[in-house]
Amino acid sequence: MSIFLNSCGSSEKLNDQQVAELISSKEFEIENDWAMPMRAGNINLIGNPNFIRFQTDSVSIFLPYFGVRQTGGGYGNANGIEYEGPVKNLKISENVNSAYGQIQFEGNNGTENLKFSILIFENGKTNTNVTSSQRDAISYRGRISHLPETE
Repeated sequence: MSIFLNSCGSSEKLNDQQVAELISSKEFEIENDWAMPMRAGNINLIGNPNFIRFQTDSVSIFLPYFGVRQTGGGYGNANGIEYEGPVKNLKISENVNSAYGQIQFEGNNGTENLKFSILIFENGKTNTNVTSSQRDAISYRGRISHLPETE
């Protein structure tokens, strides 16, 4: 008996120069394989749609959320972390904590303030930390790649 596992995620392998070019272009996507909530073990995200898409001065984010909402919220059906809009307070640093680069920015989706900190390593792997004004913090592990081609 054989088992074949297939992921719909990007398997693009990047070198350090390609990673640097993606960061400086501010045109890239991050897809995560793991969610790491504060109060639970790691959760495998393979097969679950999620992304952080940078397009110069704007970002589109859809991340599943596993954790505790402290306050607020609403009656909508958005359970994940969703944001689409301008990148606020963008800060890009190089060579931070053994990472190739770090991207920090903020967003407000109308009901909560979100802060993102993304460490990007030379091999294209990423660690994303999200803090919210209304929820427990959560981290994600994934990889950076080129934006998907539009049809």
